[in-house]
Amino acid sequence: MAKAPVIFINIGWMVEYAGISPADPTVGDFGFLKSSSIGHETWNFAPHRGRVYGYIPRSARPNLEKLGGGKNDASMAGVTVVWIAKSPRDHQNYIVGWYKNATILGRSDDIVLKRKGGIEVGYKIHAASDDATLLTPPRRQFVIPTAKVKGNLGQSPVWYGGTDAFREKVFDYVKAGGAFPKSKPSNKANRNRNLDPEARKKIELLAVKHATEFYESVAGGGHHVKSVEGDNVGWDLTVTAPTGAVLKVEVKGLSGSDVVVELTPNEYRMMQAREHRQDYVVYIVTQADARDARSHVFLHNKDLSKGRKLVWASADGRKLKIDRRVAARLSAGPAPSLPSG
Repeated sequence: MAKAPVIFINIGWMVEYAGISPADPTVGDFGFLKSSSIGHETWNFAPHRGRVYGYIPRSARPNLEKLGGGKNDASMAGVTVVWIAKSPRDHQNYIVGWYKNATILGRSDDIVLKRKGGIEVGYKIHAASDDATLLTPPRRQFVIPTAKVKGNLGQSPVWYGGTDAFREKVFDYVKAGGAFPKSKPSNKANRNRNLDPEARKKIELLAVKHATEFYESVAGGGHHVKSVEGDNVGWDLTVTAPTGAVLKVEVKGLSGSDVVVELTPNEYRMMQAREHRQDYVVYIVTQADARDARSHVFLHNKDLSKGRKLVWASADGRKLKIDRRVAARLSAGPAPSLPSG
């Protein structure tokens, strides 16, 4: 069976793409997003009457001929649209989601929808909601090449994938639902040895278990997790993505709901170190011994960091307040309320 034509659209970074939310701004360093936290891509994964609508800047019309269509075609159906965005954590471009079996408008007029706040958005792409897949941030691991080489992603928000070999990799990735082949099994024997109940408090054990299970899960990115708690490296878990990318995760468990923890001098030094900060994650579990234990995950944010004022932020927009002492105390505001039902 012939593979569907594929097109890549570069958009601003969000967590949900479900509408305007102070906790989920549209982050980008281009065009309108240089001065605004609301882009028209804000609703790209917000279902509307059973369909999703994807925004492309008007200055970047898709070339249907490059997708196998005709120059004067009004539209083209059956296209795979891959949405990519630059992560504020490390400034690399990643696949954030896709539409299968999408329709792209060519010479026909845009579909205009009135969104929240009276904002009118013109769309050139639409698909059935069931054909749309949005990856959670931990699952956004497929890096888009941006080196200044012919065929790579450039300044235009519309890209056609460069080479057949690269498009083939993307097809396999989309077909697998955003999963990579497992290179090696999780080192559970090593993890159990390090999680000795006699050497760890119950809360710490539960917090490490919470973090490990999350990162190994599909939603957490299907990572390989290795405990380095006894190695005095300055973090608890070395978390490796199927792509080989590594996160250094410091886990903190709390019995209460206030997000306030302390780092040892070594942990704080590693967190701040130039060679580690980009990959250093602070994973805090509140009410770790309760059924409704909740994680608060803070990653280094390159966009928000200025000089020596380094910032670790959560997906819901909270920033760690760092109170420097002999080591460091970290705190954040309360998490947004979870939706009922």
